[in-house]
Amino acid sequence: MSLLQRFKKESDEHKQRLSRVLHAMEVLFIEQRSSEVDRDRDLDWEYEHMNDSVKYGKILARHRNLSLDLAACAVALQNIGRISTGKSEGHAESGYEPAKRFLAALGCFTLQEIEQIASAVKNHSRKEHIDAPMDELAKDVDIYVRYIHGDEFKMAHEHRRLSTVLMEFQKKVKA
Repeated sequence: MSLLQRFKKESDEHKQRLSRVLHAMEVLFIEQRSSEVDRDRDLDWEYEHMNDSVKYGKILARHRNLSLDLAACAVALQNIGRISTGKSEGHAESGYEPAKRFLAALGCFTLQEIEQIASAVKNHSRKEHIDAPMDELAKDVDIYVRYIHGDEFKMAHEHRRLSTVLMEFQKKVKA
């Protein structure tokens, strides 16, 4: 197999992984709609947030030379804790184990990839801290998508992070 054929095959496999994650998340949304969980965020908001996060996550991942595939999967799953429980408080940390189980059940990720994605899920709310590159991407995508959805930020570290991300997108557009 030529290098180009192998690259295309790997690229197609990665698209399939993201498709599998998004399909499984849609199933989770459907299951949660029939539950009687009291929610801090509406499931329609969660669904829109997930889809916008995937879109902007790919853009930032390309700009930061991170795996588009893993980045898109990480931001798609970043709110799995809140989607499952309905609660915002501690949703990032509580999403760590469910994200690992979810990815393992799909059977298309290595243990290292599962840990990298689950770490981004767990740490995406720690916006005042600096963590691994994939964790940082999840934080930045989350704050940017919340910003475009109209959320307001009160904490100085949130404003700093948002300003940095807005400048990064501005540089990307000019380049």
